[in-house]
Amino acid sequence: MLRRSAPDAPRGERWAWPGAAKAPRAGVDSLSRWPATIGPPLDVGAASDRGRVRSNNEDSFVVLPVGPSSSELLLVVADGLGGASGGEVASRLAVEAVANTLSSPRARETPADALRRAFVHADTAVREAAQNDAALEGLGTTLTAALVRWPHVWMAHVGDSRAYLLRDGRMHRLTRDHTMAERMREEGLVASQEPVGRLESMLWNAIGGSTEELEVEQRRERLYAGDGLLLCSDGLTRHLADEELARRAGRDLAAGDLCDDLVRAANGAGGEDNVTAVFVRVGAQAPS
Repeated sequence: MLRRSAPDAPRGERWAWPGAAKAPRAGVDSLSRWPATIGPPLDVGAASDRGRVRSNNEDSFVVLPVGPSSSELLLVVADGLGGASGGEVASRLAVEAVANTLSSPRARETPADALRRAFVHADTAVREAAQNDAALEGLGTTLTAALVRWPHVWMAHVGDSRAYLLRDGRMHRLTRDHTMAERMREEGLVASQEPVGRLESMLWNAIGGSTEELEVEQRRERLYAGDGLLLCSDGLTRHLADEELARRAGRDLAAGDLCDDLVRAANGAGGEDNVTAVFVRVGAQAPS
């Protein structure tokens, strides 16, 4: 498992896990109603950094094998809210709740159901932590997860971290930003490109925090050899547009090197926030 828990992490971090096609291990499929087939090899990497402005890193992520095949992975990114140590606590609790839930699936549970249950567990864990410690009042986090079970990926999402599908040289956004600014744009209250100040970062939907009722956004996508999946915090997307993400991801780089490159580019453009990138390239060995 590749994992980062923010409180114990150094300023800049990088993991790389070049995958290889393997025969499935003996055992029962972790979500037996949706058996996975042996797919192409996966090249996986991740990088996280506190950026050039923040004194600590409130992002956390997990990359975790969850089934008998090398083509089954859980990817999670969370960007904590609450300042000081609070955001670090929230993001760590959230990614751990999702990892623990998906590691112990219920019988006959679908991937979508398992992800939703994991998000509810994460929300409960963060809220309970805030209730038990007055210093953590308002504790919250974004949470974006992808469950890869070849040939599909199931997504669950809350907040303004993002997930993208790289296909044919283009980055296709798989998630919506759950910010007040984006809601106003969707409702036609402001023009699509009109900035609205602080509302750009104000979440109406988060794990914990002031959200009254959690809304888990979910979808499923078919994967093909050559695709890429990117999960990232908004410290990346506030500096790099979708077209720039696609340009960089389209180069012949191993997943770990690509994540390093994305983090450096975000820092080079200002590094105004913590930045985390997790990338999976489908169907090719890591470049030498």
